[in-house]
Amino acid sequence: MNPYSVLGSGLGTNEATSLSARLSAWHDAMVAHERRLGTRANDVCDDDCPHADARALWCEAVELFGPRAHELTFLRSRATTTRSTSGDMPPEIMLHAADPIAAGAEM
Repeated sequence: MNPYSVLGSGLGTNEATSLSARLSAWHDAMVAHERRLGTRANDVCDDDCPHADARALWCEAVELFGPRAHELTFLRSRATTTRSTSGDMPPEIMLHAADPIAAGAEM
């Protein structure tokens, strides 16, 4: 099952359902984008590639899903290592992104 849908349905709010749908669409676009990049040695991302949305989506996920957002490892890894152009990640989100224990996530 889709991990984005699982988290969204777990909260049962319209906001969670909406974010889950956007995360699923982003994930599909990101996978396709990375596959294209993997086949072209000199290809670079442009400003509107899915990398640009990773940090903002991660921030939304952490805010809405709390510690359970750390289950979204694909999103988290792209948000914390990408050269996203969607703005800086607030320090408290970056801390939680890098350390699930600091965010209170269960191991």
